[in-house]
Amino acid sequence: MKILLFGGSGWLGHNIALNLATKGLDLTIVTRGKKKTFLDEIADLKTITADKEDEGSMKAIFETSYTHVIDTVPTEKSIDLIFKYATHLQHYLHCSSTGGYAPLPFIPCNETAHYKGFAPGTGWDQKRIVDNQVMRLCCENGFPATVIRPCYITGPGMLPMDNLGGRRNDFIADIIAERPLDLPNDGRALLHPIHVRDLANSFYLSMAHPASIGQIYNICLSHAFSLNDYLALTASVFNKKPVINYMTVDAMLEKYGDKINEIGLRFLAEHMCFSIDKAVRDLEYKPSCTPEDAVIETALWAAQTTNCKF
Repeated sequence: MKILLFGGSGWLGHNIALNLATKGLDLTIVTRGKKKTFLDEIADLKTITADKEDEGSMKAIFETSYTHVIDTVPTEKSIDLIFKYATHLQHYLHCSSTGGYAPLPFIPCNETAHYKGFAPGTGWDQKRIVDNQVMRLCCENGFPATVIRPCYITGPGMLPMDNLGGRRNDFIADIIAERPLDLPNDGRALLHPIHVRDLANSFYLSMAHPASIGQIYNICLSHAFSLNDYLALTASVFNKKPVINYMTVDAMLEKYGDKINEIGLRFLAEHMCFSIDKAVRDLEYKPSCTPEDAVIETALWAAQTTNCKF
């Protein structure tokens, strides 16, 4: 394998890079150089600074015979350029999201469900567009594509999901101070985590199983839990209990206005619960931790990062 990774300086991307590097694989990272947070972690890896939507840059990059390409944030133009210039390509993989299935037609949801994109003009709708693009190229032109769809990504390096559908930096402080937390509806909406390291490893597993070409995989941990249980678990890390105030989504939107993201809140109120049977069967995927472990690890990391005392 001669691997090219787009977005390797981002949160997910650098975890993929480190995963592949530990396996001794021939890896080159492509980054625009704009994200600095994780640059130290990948400082020893081969890196190209380029824009994947610039045709001249992509043509020059693929003069090298890369056989495997991973893109953490695919775009329509980058896919077209990879299809055009990656003449030695054996496997292309990109990161999507399970969010585009919402509202779920059944639980646990699997890859047979219609992928709607959740809401027009959102990031989930963009995932629908690029997923359809690579699957169409695969079916009509033999483009060797695999799509990875993670659920709620958690783990050190990114703040945890908060009660408003975002990742605000005072969420853990509110938990520790036992401040009232508004939560949509009755708090029974399901949340399904994936640890960022397990997600990163799923890209390697897909490359190690070429039969994954032409397939889509949901990548999550073993089970989902309710928002109520998620808040209770997060609070228990600090020997606290969550103080929850239930409100309708519309009431929360009226209360917070433009202080929160409307789509994020509406999405939080949807069930997220998925089967990983296909990934287990085809990729030999096996989560390395429980969802509870992932939430606990992330809460502790976030408390340290935001200087919360507990």
